[in-house]
Amino acid sequence: MTDQKISKQMTRARIDLIASQPFFGTLALRLVMKEDQAAPTLWVDGKTLGYNPEFVGTLSHEVTVAAIAHEVSHCVFDHISRRGGRNAKKWNRACDYVVNAVIKDAGFRLGDGWLYDPAYANMSADAIYSTLPDSPDDDSLCDVHEAKSGELAPDEWKMATAMAANAARRAGELHGSLERFIDQILNPQVDWRETLRRFCTEENKDDYSWSRPNKYFIGLGICIPSLYSQGMGEMVVAVDTSGSITKEVLDAFGSEVQAVRDAVQPRVTYIIYCDSKINHVEELGQYDQVELKAYGGGGTSFCPPFELIEEQGWQPAAFVYLTDLYGNAPDAPPDYPVLWCCTTDQRAPWGETVRIEV
Repeated sequence: MTDQKISKQMTRARIDLIASQPFFGTLALRLVMKEDQAAPTLWVDGKTLGYNPEFVGTLSHEVTVAAIAHEVSHCVFDHISRRGGRNAKKWNRACDYVVNAVIKDAGFRLGDGWLYDPAYANMSADAIYSTLPDSPDDDSLCDVHEAKSGELAPDEWKMATAMAANAARRAGELHGSLERFIDQILNPQVDWRETLRRFCTEENKDDYSWSRPNKYFIGLGICIPSLYSQGMGEMVVAVDTSGSITKEVLDAFGSEVQAVRDAVQPRVTYIIYCDSKINHVEELGQYDQVELKAYGGGGTSFCPPFELIEEQGWQPAAFVYLTDLYGNAPDAPPDYPVLWCCTTDQRAPWGETVRIEV
């Protein structure tokens, strides 16, 4: 095919996308289509939809429509700016699994060899990325390109997504799967593991100290401060043992708590098991391993762990509470940071709450 025919093929596909799937079609109009013979397939950077005409010429009309919806979805999910320092090709693979699951559920036909696994259907790109192996000889393609400085505006895409959803809804073209898709975008789920790590890491005391001068420069007759780690002081973890926390949740939560302990190295960690009363308390040193168990199984009250901390004179640098949040909490927050890792959609009256799912 000539390049002019390929350009018409892309234009017809976008027109059909507007007619058949107005949500994706409306958003596709935000992208400027650009021929790129150096590209292996198609790519997007939030402003431009690049395509290799030779590759597009191998696609059926139906798959071309799906390919445009695929690239649009990368922008909608903000896959471009969310990569951060992660491996580009591995991140791209994770994002493709997300996008292809979404558009397949929306009724699009996936092309041959497109990454799809039903096991990833309800997972975020961040979660999928963590499960993928590192491949030093990775020859996979990257269709998510970094935008030039100042060109990508994720908030604009979020606003456009909401407007496109409303337009599709008015046209009666926003079916159930797309409703879930929109909800994931406009109300994204926070990865509780990342929240837990960030919460505890913020309390780790790494700083420069003049009382511990750099030994190398001391030998040169120069006194400058050295960077040292005090580590975290006391860490407290409370576990709701009222019967609502499953073994699967306990195991996953315990594993993450151990990973955090390895990173921030608290001097001591207290594990408190509580339903309506304290059932068991463990004191872990820096080199002890976390192994959460179920103690008790009665009613629920969140007050006893806070009372115990006060009675014992502990001074937590961080307090993490695993619970379903169905119970009574103290009226006022303590003077130390508290993170509630909740297995339901409940929210604590104070402190920080994150939904935990495994």
